[in-house]
Amino acid sequence: MHRLVGKGIVVSMFVSLLLLAVPSDAQVYRKVLEDGTVVYTDQKEEGAEQVSLNVTTSEFAPPKDKFVATDADTDEAIDTDPQVSASVEIVSPAHEATVRDNEGRLIVAWADRVRNVRGRVNYELYVDGQVAYQGLATGVSLEGLNRGEHRLQVRMYNEQGAELARSDTTVIYMHQASIFNPALNNNTGGTSGQN
Repeated sequence: MHRLVGKGIVVSMFVSLLLLAVPSDAQVYRKVLEDGTVVYTDQKEEGAEQVSLNVTTSEFAPPKDKFVATDADTDEAIDTDPQVSASVEIVSPAHEATVRDNEGRLIVAWADRVRNVRGRVNYELYVDGQVAYQGLATGVSLEGLNRGEHRLQVRMYNEQGAELARSDTTVIYMHQASIFNPALNNNTGGTSGQN
């Protein structure tokens, strides 16, 4: 179990660094190894698929123009053309990842697979059931997340606002230093973390 959590953290950190370090015109590829480990790289390898990422910063401001999709719209968008297919998946952070950031920063990236969908697709990122981002990008940088468990989900819509797909819910755990930790509190005789 600890080994899987460690791998998830390493993959999350790698993808986060990759998102920050890769120029906007560079390509990112995703490959699943035989043991199920997901590897992201900037080099095309046999069996690797290209991942499209556009990172945008979101400050948890609610969107002004919300897409409204009814069940009838969703059914119609998918059922009218049997060749239409769409899926979306959160690629970073990993499910049940532990994130350590005192400012509550988190980079969320997702990838989609669409076939025969006309026009652009739009995304909504939900954090704990609330819309945190809405737009065309396939990744966002969030700030101000409180410590504790958070649930992430991405929904994909067509230009008419009909929902095409939803990602599985990804759970993350945000860790932040506590002001009540005596080792970090110099006013109570602590060392301010300088042991």
